[in-house]
Amino acid sequence: MAWTVNQKWLEGIPEKGPFFLFQGCFINHTYPGIEAATRFALDKLDVEYYVSDEQSCCGLPEFGTLANPLILTCLIGRNVDIMLKYAPYGLTPCNGCYSAFYTANTLMSDLEIARETERILGAIGRRYSTMRVYHIADFFYKRLEDIVDKSVRVLSGVKMAVHYGCHYFVFEEEGLDSRENPSFAEEIIERLGGEPVNYTAKDECCGFGMIQQTVHKNMAYKITEEKINSILDAGAEAILVICPYCLNVLDRNQSILRDVELIERAVPVIHISQLIALILGAEPDKMGFEMHTVDVKPFLERLEVRKVEFRGWSAAETSQK
Repeated sequence: MAWTVNQKWLEGIPEKGPFFLFQGCFINHTYPGIEAATRFALDKLDVEYYVSDEQSCCGLPEFGTLANPLILTCLIGRNVDIMLKYAPYGLTPCNGCYSAFYTANTLMSDLEIARETERILGAIGRRYSTMRVYHIADFFYKRLEDIVDKSVRVLSGVKMAVHYGCHYFVFEEEGLDSRENPSFAEEIIERLGGEPVNYTAKDECCGFGMIQQTVHKNMAYKITEEKINSILDAGAEAILVICPYCLNVLDRNQSILRDVELIERAVPVIHISQLIALILGAEPDKMGFEMHTVDVKPFLERLEVRKVEFRGWSAAETSQK
């Protein structure tokens, strides 16, 4: 299959960094395995990156619940001011954080918001600056050839459905792919030995919708139900996501939907950082899968040790799965 992406965006992504790795609070307290997987993959790819305990929440959860936009612009401004001390580029494995950086920049075009943001930041010795922040999924696509070359495991034909998530496409000019027919994650799956499957509800939300998950819980479950049944109809064995919030909703809602027999079975949900780390040789028990509601063991059992040809002999690069 022929794949197409935003080449201008792709060319701008540094291959080795340096990056400031912006983790996001949801990953820290709910899915620390995603952080471990991200760091493992970056280390294996010899990427220069930095982290800081000074980093705070990006501010999107507050902004998404209709709070004052100054919460978002001030938090992003403070974070970027810190990040620029370490590196000229940012990198994040979270759709929410990713969109927050560009949403804040858009809000700053309002002169009143900009003046008040600068006043508040100035009171704590900070200033509002901008920074190019890339999604970890974009970076993995940039380094796909190296990932394939360094791979220890392969997907061995695993059928995987991709869910990109709404917030990845908030600003299409600031991204790798288009919301109309995104395909770069499918290409990653294919290159790693898997089989990407198409499904009718690919463009639908996971069911999170910020406050909707609480205010209109039944509606959220219905959206997830339609999504999962579409994925099951396509024959997928696992779901690949690039957002920890989407992982949370698709993973945990499945357990509830299965209990009331609205879906036939549950499908393991894997974050792209976890997938790439596993492919590069990470131990599954270090990836935080115990935090997942749906058992990922069936997916892990499908991974195979990559075999390489060496002087006419077929040899495994490692004896452990």
